[in-house]
Amino acid sequence: MLFSNVFIACCAVAQGGMTYLLLSLPVDYTVLAILGGATLALYNFSMILAKPRHPETSPFRRVRWVFRHERSLWVWTGVALSLALVLGLQLHIPSFILLGVMGAMGLAYNLPIVRVAGEQRRAGLRQITGLKLFYIGLVWVMSSVLLPVAEAYHDDLHIVWSQVWQLMAWVFLFVVAITIPFDIRDIYQDRYYGLKTIPVLFGERKALVLSSALLAVQMGWVWFSDYPLDIRQALIVVSALCLLFILAPPVKKNEYYYFLFLDGMMLLQFFAVWLALLG
Repeated sequence: MLFSNVFIACCAVAQGGMTYLLLSLPVDYTVLAILGGATLALYNFSMILAKPRHPETSPFRRVRWVFRHERSLWVWTGVALSLALVLGLQLHIPSFILLGVMGAMGLAYNLPIVRVAGEQRRAGLRQITGLKLFYIGLVWVMSSVLLPVAEAYHDDLHIVWSQVWQLMAWVFLFVVAITIPFDIRDIYQDRYYGLKTIPVLFGERKALVLSSALLAVQMGWVWFSDYPLDIRQALIVVSALCLLFILAPPVKKNEYYYFLFLDGMMLLQFFAVWLALLG
């Protein structure tokens, strides 16, 4: 579930579901299925492109596991991509174009399309100094908020645009905040490959401060929003729990810490909001 990127695909579906809940829109299960398939395909493709020369000797358990099952990875990537494309044809044209833009952005993040300064090689957009975190946050905002909203808009459903922009900001702040610890984990590897991430540029301590500040801003914004108290409390509790896991992790920082607990906060957000609405 974790190493095959099925779990992060579920998180993408959950984030899309949360958009429907917070904006009081009827759930479009076609859009949610597209989100799951597209996320699975893009994350798997990123893993394939990042294959090290000798994956069996990698210090990372996830890398060793993935490339022991590389054939299955290709198969499920193809299935997920086919699902996203077939269902995508059912979308309105502007929504389908948006889906295509997101797919292109996901590919451009890893494909060698930009020349690395001072070197005779090309790399993905992730190589651009300081771009990685904000690029990931933008793609998640576009997929989990803009795509559901775009399709709802073209179905002539009522959209409160002030809530849409607000939710986009919340998702962006939250996703970037929980992505920073991943970059801190990879700081030595990123230095070796010349990736200019926030931790590489400013150090681990300042990166943690930035992550905490983003979560604090998000929690403050949520608290002073006009959503009902139980929804605000649900979102803030998840963000506070996320802050705890980042600053004082109660579990060992292994693959499960990153791919289950930190990524899982996106899934937890959905269930917290869903339970608050049930109450």
